[in-house]
Amino acid sequence: MVNWSAVGIGFVVTVVLEIVGFFFSSWDTSISIFIGVLAPIVGGLITAYWAGGTYQDGVINGGLAAGMGSFIAAFIVLSGIGLMAIIINAAISGVIGVILGIIGGLVGILSKKQEDMKISSAKPPEDD
Repeated sequence: MVNWSAVGIGFVVTVVLEIVGFFFSSWDTSISIFIGVLAPIVGGLITAYWAGGTYQDGVINGGLAAGMGSFIAAFIVLSGIGLMAIIINAAISGVIGVILGIIGGLVGILSKKQEDMKISSAKPPEDD
């Protein structure tokens, strides 16, 4: 099930990191590329961790947040060039963002489940 508040948070994180990565492009291209690849993963991870749920929920929420965030960030960053180039880059960025968001979503759910297991194993058994 889609948790829209978590998707919104992951969307904002993805867009902000993508734009920050774009600003590094004039300084160092490798840092810009690294941030651009890392942004959807972090957005998907935060979304899935925030939403919780099953692995399928993490994949859906993380993919939605990162895909939409990368798609919109491409429109924001490339607003000064021709329309066809914007559409092509936004489509490619959206697809890659979905894939990286799915990876981030899986990592987020795995870390959430790992934390839940630690908390449940730390509780002492109750005696009646």
